[in-house]
Amino acid sequence: MGVLAAERIKLTSTKSPVWCTVLLVVFGLGIAALFSLALNASWRVFQDQLAEGKMQPADAPYAENSIAGLGITGLAQGMPGFGYLMVMILAALAVTSEYRFGTIKATFLAIPNRTTVLLTKAGLIAVAMGLLSLVLTFLGFFIFKAMVTHDAGAHLSLTNGDLRVFYAVPVFIVLIVFLAVGVGTLIRQSAGALSLLIVWPVILEPMVGAFGKIGHQIQVLLPFQNAGLFLGTVDEKSEYWHWGPWGGLIYFAAVVAVVFGAALFVVNKRDA
Repeated sequence: MGVLAAERIKLTSTKSPVWCTVLLVVFGLGIAALFSLALNASWRVFQDQLAEGKMQPADAPYAENSIAGLGITGLAQGMPGFGYLMVMILAALAVTSEYRFGTIKATFLAIPNRTTVLLTKAGLIAVAMGLLSLVLTFLGFFIFKAMVTHDAGAHLSLTNGDLRVFYAVPVFIVLIVFLAVGVGTLIRQSAGALSLLIVWPVILEPMVGAFGKIGHQIQVLLPFQNAGLFLGTVDEKSEYWHWGPWGGLIYFAAVVAVVFGAALFVVNKRDA
């Protein structure tokens, strides 16, 4: 319990977690509000083109439940998930800041079991961010429900709609916290860890898909693409996938386990 209390104090008494949390809330709710306005505009254009015979009823841009986590997970079509990037930055800084200011030495001196320290740090952040992302996803849903016109929002429902987003987003957030803490522990330097965590899902993995058929065959084996398959933010109907959404979750979780396991091994082998 002492380790947990110490990590809680570190998390709540420094500025970077607070700012990352504020930005997570802003992105989670602000993008939902902005996208609601965009959906209303798209619906008006659709109605005009439908009246002119240029569109079919099947092309209607209905809002689905899956967009409730839009501000956190983003879209595959060029819109990164600003919310989960903030969570990764927060989790990575929780480790790299300790190395930067040398407080990790005092931590390991007080608690020689380094595995316990790292697991407690990652677990505490994961629970806090997982719960916050769940709340933001529900709030995002209600923002869409309130702002999108009645016709465009006809498919938004907690009783008849797809509820995957409401459990997929928190599960994804928990996993990326462990991934970010693992990367931060391995690199130990803020700029390097944050650069990797941002460039990896936002630039590197999407760029692979630009290399035609070979690129698509490689892309389905990349971790964040598999996380997107579980979240429903990538094209699930692509012929290149070898498994479904739950397979994507298992694949991403396995990558996270490897990275975090490597971090535990390294932190127990090298000097603080």
